[in-house]
Parts: sequence; structure tokens; C-alpha cells
Amino acid sequence: MEITKCTHKVKCDFYGCNNLAEYSFSIKGLIKRDLCFCQDCLKGMFEALSQLQVPKGRQSPFKLNKRLKEDEK
Repeated sequence: MEITKCTHKVKCDFYGCNNLAEYSFSIKGLIKRDLCFCQDCLKGMFEALSQLQVPKGRQSPFKLNKRLKEDEK
């Protein structure tokens, strides 16, 4: 999956949006054509997806080592 800038003029694929698309989303083989979105619709989609799934921060191994040293004392 990848999101790239559109190189051609095409309308946004969201229903009811008449803006020109700025970004295209491709899944390389699963969908026969790229989905194109304007910047406003892409932001709206990102906000909706971020409410469903929140990324978790990765724990740094350096902090883990520091915690282990503190527990040994």
C-alpha cells in the first residue's frame, strides 16, 4: 500500500466531493485502479481512522535497560 501525489487531473473519489484529487492510494494488484482523494477528504478519512485505532508507542530498549538496573538496586 502506498499514497502518492497525483500526476494527472482527476476528481476526488469520495461521493459528493467535486474537488480535484491531490493524492492517490494504491494497493498494487488488489484494486484494479488507484483511489484518488483531495486533501480535505484525506484529512477526514485520517481523523475517522485514528478514532478506531490508535498507534502505540514503542518502548525503547535503552529505557528498558535503565528500568532493569533500577530494579536490581
